[in-house]
Amino acid sequence: MSLISVIIPTHNYGHLITETINCLFDQTFKDWEAIIVDDGSTDGTKDIVEKLISLDSRLSYIEQPNRGVSSARNLGLKNAKGKYIQFLDADDLISPNKIEAQLALMESNPEIDICLVNAKYFESENKEQYYSTIDKKQQHAPEKISGLGFPIIHAYLQNNKSVIQSPIFKKAIIESVGAFKETMPYLEDWDLWFRIAIYNYRFGFLDDESALALVRIHPLSASQKDNSLLEAEAELRALIKGYVINSTLPAPQKAELLALNKKLLINTFKYLMAKTHISDLSKFVKYYQLLAGSNVFSKAFLKSLNIRRKNI
Repeated sequence: MSLISVIIPTHNYGHLITETINCLFDQTFKDWEAIIVDDGSTDGTKDIVEKLISLDSRLSYIEQPNRGVSSARNLGLKNAKGKYIQFLDADDLISPNKIEAQLALMESNPEIDICLVNAKYFESENKEQYYSTIDKKQQHAPEKISGLGFPIIHAYLQNNKSVIQSPIFKKAIIESVGAFKETMPYLEDWDLWFRIAIYNYRFGFLDDESALALVRIHPLSASQKDNSLLEAEAELRALIKGYVINSTLPAPQKAELLALNKKLLINTFKYLMAKTHISDLSKFVKYYQLLAGSNVFSKAFLKSLNIRRKNI
């Protein structure tokens, strides 16, 4: 099977990055390269990684000033030599069979451009216990995203279906859809997956419990930054609106997607406004500008007042 490039951005994760790189050493598929992009770490990450590089030539290390995770991943993409790309954050893991199983599916089904797997969540204190959601509830059943076109676009418009280390995809996709938007501090992966969907690439899903994306639960996880994520979703939905308008989808499908996006935008701001102190006028001015319309702003604001009333 073809070479795969694993891109690992890191910022002050020296205490975890050895464990992350070890999960690559444990892969059953061996023809990989790993590009560790150090985004301005100050914790000795460089020394730790350089010791590992001395043991395995498949590892390489690049430094840059602190510009954010999107910039680090983009730098990794520029240096990647593989036909396929696997992203892996420096605090997370993948199961030993993940790469081999996904590549086997993709190379035997060349029409698949991007392949997803199930994601599980774990805590550092107990790595053997997996949860199906970040809030540690076990009853959640993962969505098996597969296909292309309107159903996939519709699914990704609703929410992010893929943690960053779930997909393996063909590097050539980036030449069409573009890389990560470096101005986005959060949800940059959701933006990328949506662009891949709206460019009509085919998604495949490998439902195999031996091939897993493993996400660490800890206080520094971006997933825990609730208000920031709500603001980021609001900005992303403005981008999604533009993607849909500029797409080649039939007019009725565009109308359906735009209506749903607007509904979800109001819902996002409903919760965001409910969590914002009523005296913080600068925030509400920002929300008004992001919503780009007094009618949408009014609907979200009134719904937020209803949430406040219920919580009194």
